[in-house]
Amino acid sequence: MSRYCKVCGVEIDPRRLAILPDTQTCTQHSTAEKKVAMVVQMGEGDHTWTETYAVDREVYDKIQEAEKNFRKTTTPKKPKVKPTEEEEAELSVLDDLEEEELIEDDEFVDVDDEDDYSTDDYTEDED
Repeated sequence: MSRYCKVCGVEIDPRRLAILPDTQTCTQHSTAEKKVAMVVQMGEGDHTWTETYAVDREVYDKIQEAEKNFRKTTTPKKPKVKPTEEEEAELSVLDDLEEEELIEDDEFVDVDDEDDYSTDDYTEDED
């Protein structure tokens, strides 16, 4: 026995009718929404496994929101660490130094000077 979609008039696939015998529409005009796959890790330590669940988008969004809120409440705040007196002294000494004292002039290479990097010095040996 064949049945036709009440929206478009196309014959409903017999496989769909076998699963949903009371359906009145074809798959294209179905009001059911697509499912979202959700992977969940289960177990503890060395005995863990993953399971995949198919859930509605609405349920998925609620779960994501709940996880987001849970992470906000459980994330520990990092304590502020005060530097020791020795570290403060080192920082104050570095602040007092000027940039000229930190960098020596002879550490810089003038890359604009092409004579220093002549290609004539680097020739291949001829056999």
